[in-house]
Amino acid sequence: MISINSTIHNRQVIVVSLSSMMRSIGMGASWPFMAIFLSLYLHLAIYIVGIVFTLLSLMSMVFSLIGGYLADLMGRKFTLMLGSISGIFIYLFIALSFQFNAYLITIILFIFSSFSGSLVYPSASALISDVTLSDEREGAYSVYRILSNVGWAIGPFIGSLIYNTGIVYIFYSLVLASILQSVIIIFVKNPNTLRKTVSGGNPFIVYDKYLFIFSIATFFVILLSSQFSVSLPLYSEIVIKINVSYLGYIYAVNGLVVVIGQYPLIKLFSRFGDIITFMAGALFYALGYFIVAFSTNVIDLMLDMVIITIGENLTTPTINSVISKMVSHEKTGRYMGFNSMFNSIGRAFGPSIGTYIMYTFHYNGIITWSLIATFGIFSVLAIIIFSGMYKKSGNTYINRYTKT
Repeated sequence: MISINSTIHNRQVIVVSLSSMMRSIGMGASWPFMAIFLSLYLHLAIYIVGIVFTLLSLMSMVFSLIGGYLADLMGRKFTLMLGSISGIFIYLFIALSFQFNAYLITIILFIFSSFSGSLVYPSASALISDVTLSDEREGAYSVYRILSNVGWAIGPFIGSLIYNTGIVYIFYSLVLASILQSVIIIFVKNPNTLRKTVSGGNPFIVYDKYLFIFSIATFFVILLSSQFSVSLPLYSEIVIKINVSYLGYIYAVNGLVVVIGQYPLIKLFSRFGDIITFMAGALFYALGYFIVAFSTNVIDLMLDMVIITIGENLTTPTINSVISKMVSHEKTGRYMGFNSMFNSIGRAFGPSIGTYIMYTFHYNGIITWSLIATFGIFSVLAIIIFSGMYKKSGNTYINRYTKT
């Protein structure tokens, strides 16, 4: 069974999780409204919005490799701080450029805002791996996600209030959140397991066929989950015609379900191992997005979000757990960065594919969300292939549950 008792007493896990929570408050306040911001306030066509999010994620893909490399070479804390401080200036200049009607600069800065998160995520994930034992990591990553999603529960409510006073203030809330995140990161310590040199081959890219196949599986699940950012809010506003300010309440459900359900779900599925847990999560994701086609109001969308978030609860910590078990400490950052690169490809193409499907089929709910849901099925097929290959190699511990 998974336990979080040892994690609660692990100061480094708690500190890095609190820094993530602070970042999530800012992201939670802003992210539900970003597609609407580009569409309604910058007057971009829906397919252009999808392209902007694609470019955002393509940049994230590149920055993720750099982030993983820096985390291994310069240290987890350095990379965390660099990502956090860069966010302060990027979001500040986004707000100022929008206020001065420099919309092209606003769009460019928005695309490059991925730099901040792409440095923070691999280094935070690698640090947690460094300071925990193998059988503690799933619990540690669950605690990390729970605290992060306290921010996602609070942030959207704040975003809904801010939206009604002026959307530009959402970006200023991101600036404040990044400042507070930086203050918390001061208390992070570089783990003793860190090595200051990165040896062998290309320092940015790792070569591991098992990691490659596993990353294909995560790519498809991220392709599906990325509809969270663009397709879902645009469909909700254009087709279901909800009040835009209500988006915050829908997305707050995501944070609440993570906070309440993350640990019980992981504990429940721990008996089945990482592979079955991931497969179940992908199927919940597929179901959650499929039933959006039958939603007609805010309450329906909130219920959809519950199912979608169950999928998120099962897949996200499992991804980190599997990768951390595949590699030694000195390569963890690069492995996390490589997988993050694949996931960024999913985030890149997900919004464009989702908006293209909606546009092509004239916002037909059944067709749109049925096609989108198939990404979850592809993810399950890929993880089955990965599991079979990994078993044949003699490595079976990823498929087994662990006791703590």
